[in-house]
Amino acid sequence: MAKIDHVKLSIIVSILIISFVDPVNAQRWKLRRYEVGGGVGVTQIFGDIGGTISKENWFGLKDIKIDETRLVVPLFVRYKLDPLYALKVNTVLAFGNGTDTNSRNDRGRSYKTMLFEFSAQAEYYFIPEERRYKSAAMFNRRGMLNNYMSFNAYGFLGVGGIYSKANVSFSEDITPVDDIKSNNIGICFPFGIGLKYTLDDRWFVNAELGYRYSVSDYIEGYRQIEDSKHNDVYYFLTFSVGYRLKTSRRRLPSFLDKDYRKTRSGSKAKKRVPIIPKSEKEAIE
Repeated sequence: MAKIDHVKLSIIVSILIISFVDPVNAQRWKLRRYEVGGGVGVTQIFGDIGGTISKENWFGLKDIKIDETRLVVPLFVRYKLDPLYALKVNTVLAFGNGTDTNSRNDRGRSYKTMLFEFSAQAEYYFIPEERRYKSAAMFNRRGMLNNYMSFNAYGFLGVGGIYSKANVSFSEDITPVDDIKSNNIGICFPFGIGLKYTLDDRWFVNAELGYRYSVSDYIEGYRQIEDSKHNDVYYFLTFSVGYRLKTSRRRLPSFLDKDYRKTRSGSKAKKRVPIIPKSEKEAIE
């Protein structure tokens, strides 16, 4: 019997493993294209009342007041185009509050507003989610390992619609240059950065800082006609928990794909082994 060359055998096995692992690793992200999630956050609105937007105050960042930040409740659905690009749809409910007290233009004005945003954004992952393994490094005693990076980061840019309902208060009489509009519909352009931390194949935590430029000047319900130089803008800082959904070959969430459900139920039926009672077993024998 010929002796086995262990070196040649190990090389052949390694090549076979690599040829199997690389395609799986390259396609693994397709198994969970969809992500859903929600969370909480804070917002700061910059309009004609309170803080303003300009290059001198770092586009509003110097005018941020902790006591004027308010709650944000975001919900999202994300779809992965490939390991580096994704599309995301957001629905956000936010609340705003501001006053001219102790500001550069103190005229005794204040406001409270409720804001609803529906937007879509494109994301680019400059620190991607997919971890690249070599040969058998993807496996341990229990099988295939999680190939998601612990941390990944992305930039985003998008467009959306906003609806706001505001209540404006004055400590002095309204002048002809003061324009009030309680209900407002407008367009916004969000952009910013995001960070994701992977918990396992399904769960992750998402933090996002977004700047929203609005074509409207009535988010806080007020516009000073003569002195208003910029449209209203606002920032969102959100923290969310997300879940990755199984995806079928037709790129649909598995629970929405009838063919996927039929295949799964059929495979489970084939795996079932009939249980024969002991008495019948003995009779057969």
